[in-house]
Amino acid sequence: MEHHSLWQTIFYRSLAAHEKIPASRYLQLATVDNHGHPHCRTLVFRGFNQDKNQMYLHTDNRSEKMSQLERHNSVEACWYFSETREQFRFSGHVESISDKKSISHKKSISQSEQSKTTSCSPEAQRLRLTHWQNLSDALRESYGQNYDIAKPDENFVLLILHITRVDYLRLAPLPHLRVIYHLDASENWQAKSALP
Repeated sequence: MEHHSLWQTIFYRSLAAHEKIPASRYLQLATVDNHGHPHCRTLVFRGFNQDKNQMYLHTDNRSEKMSQLERHNSVEACWYFSETREQFRFSGHVESISDKKSISHKKSISQSEQSKTTSCSPEAQRLRLTHWQNLSDALRESYGQNYDIAKPDENFVLLILHITRVDYLRLAPLPHLRVIYHLDASENWQAKSALP
């Protein structure tokens, strides 16, 4: 598998150019509900695993997006970097790592469907714990007032966006540049120029 692609180099350069701008950590995540209606909201970028083409995000198990992700885990995240005038649209599927209890009591989807969107492996839970411990006290308290730093709140969910397509748009300098990167059947990144 070709883990690194030109889009990752461009992405890291954009992140570095915006690291002192707090608002540049926000991106929009689009999901689809049971009726096929799209829903978009802003989330905070929580990290990236370039070897696995994964982006990390956090959410609350009680949020509307969780029921949408459990039924349709294909998503698109859109991220605009104002200083460099670049837009990245990341497509793929989301894996949800949540508390085992919060997964087992859901009866609206089958066990096979749950396994597509949720992960309770020890490795996944360690990653979730690391993300929980990296939160500020104020953020941990937003999940519940009696939080324990050593144990993630049952409503804390780590979302992993497994990226399979990147639509990159550069608006400056002129002329505009748009390139679409996608993983092929052999899991190698391919690039194709497109009209902006």
